[in-house]
Amino acid sequence: MKVLKDSFIYLIGELFAKSLPFLMLPYLTRKLGPDGFGELSYYLTMLALFGIFVGLSQDGAVTRYFYFYGKKALNTVVKAGYLFNMLISGLLLVGCWWFKAEIMAYIVLATMFQSFVSVQLALRQCQKQPFKYITIQIILSLTNVVFTVAALEYFAQNLVAYRILAIVVANFTTFIIASLVLGDLFKNEFKLSWNRLRLGFLYIFSFGLPLILHQSSFFIKGQLDRIFIYQQYSKAELGIYSAGVQVAAVLPIVLMALNKAIVPYYYQGLKENSLTVEKIKKYTLMSLPICLLPALVGWLLPEQVYVWFLGQGYSESKYYTVLYLLGFGVNLPYLLLVNYFFYYGRNLLISKITFFSSVIYLICMFFLIKKGIEFIPFALVSSNIVMIICLCMNLKEKNNESK
Repeated sequence: MKVLKDSFIYLIGELFAKSLPFLMLPYLTRKLGPDGFGELSYYLTMLALFGIFVGLSQDGAVTRYFYFYGKKALNTVVKAGYLFNMLISGLLLVGCWWFKAEIMAYIVLATMFQSFVSVQLALRQCQKQPFKYITIQIILSLTNVVFTVAALEYFAQNLVAYRILAIVVANFTTFIIASLVLGDLFKNEFKLSWNRLRLGFLYIFSFGLPLILHQSSFFIKGQLDRIFIYQQYSKAELGIYSAGVQVAAVLPIVLMALNKAIVPYYYQGLKENSLTVEKIKKYTLMSLPICLLPALVGWLLPEQVYVWFLGQGYSESKYYTVLYLLGFGVNLPYLLLVNYFFYYGRNLLISKITFFSSVIYLICMFFLIKKGIEFIPFALVSSNIVMIICLCMNLKEKNNESK
């Protein structure tokens, strides 16, 4: 009952928090037009790329530290992560200043504060405090909407740049509220010293560095297509494509909300040996038919619904929405499997599998992009299926080893 209650809280909170930016999608598609929306998609892809190296999976590192070592000295790990974040961001900002890349500077700032917020969310999650977690999420969503609408209504030119700047201000505001108003969860029991800070750096690096390959693989599969499309097709075509992907992106939001609620109990079950490999396999098989349902719903919706929601010029977005709902749906069995490997710290294995699936994705996209933009989504579907198969195979091997 506790799992169901927390899952419901996380799900409702996440859906409400994420629904605000989602409901803002029709505003952005109309305000920016297909060309501007395509350009915005390109820059947000760069934000995701910077996040791999600036964030270094610090939110995951914090969560795992808490479950393996407890809250003792957790703040030292958090502060070490913050310092690393600011150092890398500072170097990137110097590069932006040197090359006079103003919008890229906004992207770096947005990435830095986004990583800060992610760590604050991780602290609440590992303490099983869903109300505080969703409060931060709602604040982030509200500030994003308010600052974006204010910027785009006040200014008439450079709307893409002002949209990104609004994200910077929203992330910064949310971090200040989360860290100062809501307060840090843990206080250092020991005086902060260079030696303890050094150990915090080592832990962040040991956890995050192997996952660069893992995160890069997901970037390749989830974002790299927009860079290629931006180079080979028109901004309008990219805008239509990206709008369809954004509509389908509501599915990963729901899945991640459920995952965040379940992870503490998933880890607890593994710790107490009440969640076995056999049960994980069983739940994974049961989830496979469910993966098809969202795409089926998206296909049954008439094209007029997409035009009504996104605006004129986006009728072709339905095609991309349906296919990406299919590709994103595979995340359900993936999450059921990968949490097992995350718990046991098999990050390198996860990275190898995701990298292999990203290679499959690149090979598929290399051939499909030449045929036409409409074939690109099949690369994601194919690579995700390969990733599930690889995780299942390694889960079986580990079970055999444990016997």
